[in-house]
Amino acid sequence: MNQASRRGIKAVHITTVHRPFDARIFHKQCVSLARAGFDVTLIQGGETDEVRENVKIVPLGLIEGRIRRTTVGVWRAAMIARRLRADVVHFHDIELIWAGLLLKLIGTTVVIYDVHEDVAKDLQDKAYLPQWARWPISLGVRLFEWLACKMLDHASAATSAIAARFPPEFVTLIRNTPIVGEMAPAEMPDFTDRPMRAVYLGGLAAFNGPLAMVNAFALLPDRLGARLTLGGVWPDPDVEVRTKSLAGWSNVDFVGWVDRKDVGSVFAQSRCGLILYEPTPNVIESEPNKFFECMSAGLPIIVSNFPIWRQLIEQIGCGICVDPGDYQAIADAITWIMDNPHEAQAMGARGREAVLGGYNWDVDAKNLVAMYDAQIAAKVIPNA
Repeated sequence: MNQASRRGIKAVHITTVHRPFDARIFHKQCVSLARAGFDVTLIQGGETDEVRENVKIVPLGLIEGRIRRTTVGVWRAAMIARRLRADVVHFHDIELIWAGLLLKLIGTTVVIYDVHEDVAKDLQDKAYLPQWARWPISLGVRLFEWLACKMLDHASAATSAIAARFPPEFVTLIRNTPIVGEMAPAEMPDFTDRPMRAVYLGGLAAFNGPLAMVNAFALLPDRLGARLTLGGVWPDPDVEVRTKSLAGWSNVDFVGWVDRKDVGSVFAQSRCGLILYEPTPNVIESEPNKFFECMSAGLPIIVSNFPIWRQLIEQIGCGICVDPGDYQAIADAITWIMDNPHEAQAMGARGREAVLGGYNWDVDAKNLVAMYDAQIAAKVIPNA
């Protein structure tokens, strides 16, 4: 298919869970599909009705509470997609499976399930669920996804481990790789000219490792004068209170949520990135986009020593793997990076080369468009 033949095809993306203008959903998938010629609409939370980068935004409004979101929110999203007469519906949350099934039954030509994470494994670590309920709910999620395989058209998976859970003919790997140049600073100062600073920008749930990072900074040699730039949102007030009560918090500069356009300048004033997630069931096989974002900015990374993570880091030679529960090991790794700027800069350069060589959104955007073309051709949409 070419751009002209795609113009009449309406592709509608839906999320009821993710933040408005989520990086994977909006900045990568929706924008890439619009550039390829599709007529793209994004249904998401919020109250802003607008067109951004040729993507039409349809807001769901403010829906408070998990129960209302999974009932009222999902129903509302499904009815909007039906009203838009979508040719392709591409949804991004497991709670939307039943909406996808409904839309398929009432005539939507192609319905795609985008699997960002292994929700069944993730539920095994949710504090809000009673211990006795986690296994049966996790099993129910697996059955729900099995039903999706039988009735929906296709799935796109963010990681190889997720893709392996589905029949090969049903899934396409669409990685969460960075947009080339987006996270790279306009100027990349030599590491010897940068402040003694590490950085983490992202979610600040317990599993993201804020406690480990701050505890490690309490163990750094005073001679370094090192600081941690910490940015993101605290979903759990208790984790925020515990983290800020640690001795290492005096070495933290908390910057809150950082807009994507400003991330590069933050990275340019850092000597390494930290990705020290706890070994929860859903995390150990993940491929965090934070890896690739730091790599694209030429930052070496200090990461948890999960087998998949270790294999990637050692293959590229772009960082150091540590036990996320060993605060002294984390401190030692940070100290080595700070004390060896030339070697650290070489690590960062290898990571950047890997991104430019294939770990980037240009590659995955082509796979995304090819997946759409194949599904559309298989369903014989008129004028496609």
